[in-house]
Amino acid sequence: METERLLKDFSDFARVYSKSRMGMAGLILLLFFAVMAISAPFLTPYDPQYTMQLASSRAKPDWLDSRLPRNIFIVSNPGFTSSDSLSEWTIVTEGTSVVSWSDKEGYPGIPLVERGSGLGAIQVSSNSLRGNSTVLIEKVINYQYSSPKRFSVHIAYKAMVEGNAKWSIQVLVRQTNNVLLAFWNSTPMSGSVDWSVPKPAIDTNDAILRVRLFKDILADATKVFPVRGNYALIIAVQLETEEGTVKVYLDDVSARIWGEAFGYLGTDNYGRDIFTQLMHGSRISMIIGTLSAIIAVLLGLLVGLTSGYIGGWLDEFLMRSNDILLTIPGLPFLIVLTAVIGPSVWSVIILIGLLGWMGIARLIRSQVLSLKSKAFVEASRASGGATWHIMRKHLIPNVMTMAYTQLALTVPGAIVTEAALSFLGLGDPFLQTWGKMLHDVQYYGAVVEWWWAIPPGICIASLSMAFVLIGYALDDIFNPKLRRR
Repeated sequence: METERLLKDFSDFARVYSKSRMGMAGLILLLFFAVMAISAPFLTPYDPQYTMQLASSRAKPDWLDSRLPRNIFIVSNPGFTSSDSLSEWTIVTEGTSVVSWSDKEGYPGIPLVERGSGLGAIQVSSNSLRGNSTVLIEKVINYQYSSPKRFSVHIAYKAMVEGNAKWSIQVLVRQTNNVLLAFWNSTPMSGSVDWSVPKPAIDTNDAILRVRLFKDILADATKVFPVRGNYALIIAVQLETEEGTVKVYLDDVSARIWGEAFGYLGTDNYGRDIFTQLMHGSRISMIIGTLSAIIAVLLGLLVGLTSGYIGGWLDEFLMRSNDILLTIPGLPFLIVLTAVIGPSVWSVIILIGLLGWMGIARLIRSQVLSLKSKAFVEASRASGGATWHIMRKHLIPNVMTMAYTQLALTVPGAIVTEAALSFLGLGDPFLQTWGKMLHDVQYYGAVVEWWWAIPPGICIASLSMAFVLIGYALDDIFNPKLRRR
């Protein structure tokens, strides 16, 4: 019976709510952001915080200019994981060297920096105890975009020398005019070398970039790919044998033209996908806004009920405390507390909730003051009803409609407050929020890049507007005076 009554009440509420244009507009907006939050891990395969170097720093959106360079990975199988890995390369041999695929060797990687690709590598071996030979391993690319800003090559190598023999490796690019550009030269070596990667000097103070990039050979791509046309990546291996043999292994050979355009909203200064940050930011904003509002409403409900019904010195104490807290500037006080306690998502939720109940408590108290003089409350008190019984049975059910309305109207303030804290650099450093996106825009001077600056601001305003519209609609439904007007 109780279930049927609840279903009927909900049906009546839904029927009345559906007639409110503001309420339906707010609900549609809220559902949009709820779908956005739920689908974020599925629509965005990257981590919003830690997946870096997806494209060049501050790449523009794909749709902004079709001429901008895209990510191009020149080698399709850089790990040489199968015997047909050599099929994408053109191999030219001068001398007696032999080029083959080896399933006995493979680049193991660098601990804590990069993974190896397992067994499988190119083997270049001398086929004579005396003589010189050169092997050119070449991959051609047809480049059809404007000149990029960044180009990187990665290569791992190993050499096994027996007797008197020398070897050297060069990485080159042949341009459209057949000019050869050399990126790295091992210089002639006479001994064996275990798996290694080139370590070019990179002048940067950024620890993250040092870890990510020191294993790559970097180049000014504007000079490497100045025009459209056919280019070739070339790995040249030279062997010199007098009384010995040498085997050179090549693995994890990759080359990348870094895109100046990427995804729907481009990338930030670390090459992270901005669209991914925007999608995941909806989850944090909704969680922080909702939980903070629930804490504030529960505290306001408790203080308002206690103060309004019990009265006396307790009412005086609670209301004067309320007045004192209302006079304290909210955001500066919150900034100080966050700086002292430490920026984390839970501390932000609790602090926003603890500093947002005062106005709600006053509204609940005023409602309780008018309710406690009603006949049904007086009758319950006359029949021996205890204070807790009267609150639970008569007062709480009658103020819950106001609590629901205040809950919806408190969420926007919590969302904006969290965004303000993150914008000031006091948000959780391990979470990507809309406020933190705006902080990055300001910190890196990217205000002119509107595809980065505007979307988080629009999302904050739209989500806040959704709860405001729902709150006003609930106020119209639950307040008979407003409904008659």
